[in-house]
Amino acid sequence: MDIHLPEEAGSDGMVMVSVNKCSVGQGPRVIKAVSDALRPLTNIKFVMVFDHGDVNICDWNDVIWAITTRMDPTRDTLMIEPANTPSVMGLDATNKLEGESQREWGTPITKNPDVVAKIDALWDEMGILG
Repeated sequence: MDIHLPEEAGSDGMVMVSVNKCSVGQGPRVIKAVSDALRPLTNIKFVMVFDHGDVNICDWNDVIWAITTRMDPTRDTLMIEPANTPSVMGLDATNKLEGESQREWGTPITKNPDVVAKIDALWDEMGILG
């Protein structure tokens, strides 16, 4: 659905992808496909996949939230070690479908935009963030 190469990563060391996940194993397949497609063109080291619609791949807060809440490091990290090129680490931070996790997977938590705006205004008023 979308792709983002953040400036903070040199614009070519990291790529974040959002997908409309619809099948088991789609996250690792996307990681591999993106890595294969970009490796000849960039110095890509990290490929991260997220669900489109509930994770803004251009917002580091959303990215870190998804990585820390939707990933098991062993299950959801893919190491790609192609011949004669640097390795790539893939992170599948998508929601898991039946068959991708041994535990019950919850309903995604969504942020109410009205509550977020109210809290942001309070933080600004109290000078907490700045």
